[in-house]
Amino acid sequence: MNKKQKIFNLIIMIGIISLMIYLSFSLNETIQQKIEIISLEGNIHLTKEQYFEFANLTDRNSYSRLTLQIIKDRIEKHPYVKNANVVYDGNGKVSIEIEEKDFESIVLLENQQFIITNRLQILPVLQKTQKIDYPIISNPNWQNEKELLSAKNNLDVVTASKIISGIKLLNPELYDGLSSVEMQNGGDIVLYFSSMDYPVVLGRGSEIKKIVYFNNLWTFLKGKQINGIMNQIDLRFSGHIYLGIQEASSEGETKS
Repeated sequence: MNKKQKIFNLIIMIGIISLMIYLSFSLNETIQQKIEIISLEGNIHLTKEQYFEFANLTDRNSYSRLTLQIIKDRIEKHPYVKNANVVYDGNGKVSIEIEEKDFESIVLLENQQFIITNRLQILPVLQKTQKIDYPIISNPNWQNEKELLSAKNNLDVVTASKIISGIKLLNPELYDGLSSVEMQNGGDIVLYFSSMDYPVVLGRGSEIKKIVYFNNLWTFLKGKQINGIMNQIDLRFSGHIYLGIQEASSEGETKS
């Protein structure tokens, strides 16, 4: 037997041994990962059962045909899920830890509600969605109603999202009271707060700067009696803030 033949036989033998080792580990892993129970954590906006229904994981009799990768792929196809970490815990149990996408607002388009994420992705509001008490973006100037995947190219939604994010960063307490951002189909932007009985008119342009001015004013006015007689705050005029004050009538009532 020449030298080349010996080398060839050695390579074949190493290949066979490697294949046997691989098959042995693969078989052991399959046996160890026999799935009987699946748990899920990290859900906020939907129940565990709803995620299981979407991923077709409600029938335990089908678990024997599943792998960790199949489970991961099914869960991550859900529109609300950003990432899913799937781990085999042993004894037939699999744990799923999901990270849902970051919801920031709700936009109203043609009398339908859609979720806007922090990446300006547009998601449907699914039935029985929980904890979606987010600011509403109403009446944006929307030209491409059929392109409901991303709002990155829609100026009104992008502007409203920046306003919402700016308020959230500046003053979480003020953000908690933000009810809606009215875009008026490209007209003056108006903010409504559950903590105030009057609107805040931003107008258009330099929205973030105006939000900073308004935050400083609100911090000063908060809890003061003047809030009870105001009918609006107007920031449309550069460098100026106008307060709308109700005037008292002769009958003791107030009027604008």
